[in-house]
Amino acid sequence: MKRLTINIPGDRDKLYRVIKYPAGEIQVRLTEEGIAACEGKDEYVIQANPIPDIIELAQLKNALDGMPNNFYHTTLELMYLPYGRADRRFVQGDSFGLQVFANLINTFHFHTVYTFDAHSPVARQEIPNLINLSPVHHYDQILSCIRHLGDNGLVLIAPDKGAKARYDLDYYGLTVLEGEKLRDQKTGKLSGFRINQSVSLYDKALIVDDICDGGGTFVGLGEEIHRLNPDIELNLYVSHGIFSQGFEKLIQQFETIYVSDFSFKFPDIDSWGKI
Repeated sequence: MKRLTINIPGDRDKLYRVIKYPAGEIQVRLTEEGIAACEGKDEYVIQANPIPDIIELAQLKNALDGMPNNFYHTTLELMYLPYGRADRRFVQGDSFGLQVFANLINTFHFHTVYTFDAHSPVARQEIPNLINLSPVHHYDQILSCIRHLGDNGLVLIAPDKGAKARYDLDYYGLTVLEGEKLRDQKTGKLSGFRINQSVSLYDKALIVDDICDGGGTFVGLGEEIHRLNPDIELNLYVSHGIFSQGFEKLIQQFETIYVSDFSFKFPDIDSWGKI
């Protein structure tokens, strides 16, 4: 088994080239180096992170499928699954974003699609050949955080019911608390947070979740925890870091921020931990 691995966008202008026409259409063409890289290979993997241009992805696959290799297996590694949070129609008139994206991916006919810590189990329903890698069971990154922090006086916190269902936090033999957030389904605006008052009994906490976008959930929950326990050391683990609002408010609440990947621009700060 000989595998070709090609990365979007890392191998752009190296193994393939994107040609853009005046009207805006694009075409993907393998470079001479890319064609040579296909020689003798019987499977290929396309890695895409951050979110790829869907047409670029489709055309790159089409270019590879047009080679005379007769690839017996094709794989897409989409470690951050886009549209995972749009896993239903929230109100009348909404699109079903995850389903739309999944339908597009399904038309590409990859044999296997890998993702890491998908936000919703609906993703597996919409992409039948999806393999969702867990930060608990496949790459035990939560255990790495616990070892780094030390488990003495440590409590694990799932910020909401979705996170509690996503992770098997009881596996670690520590107390697990579940937070609650109040959100307007139509506007998405957060209006309040709750956490069990027993959080006041612990010296430090690790909040575990999949995505940090703007960080409002974690800042709001952190403020509520610090209201109940001003001296607790708060830490955060997320699988995917977007950090669209920067870090200023986050670092006021958290001692350490652990991130599996930075799905978007790599932040130029010191207060982070990367596993």
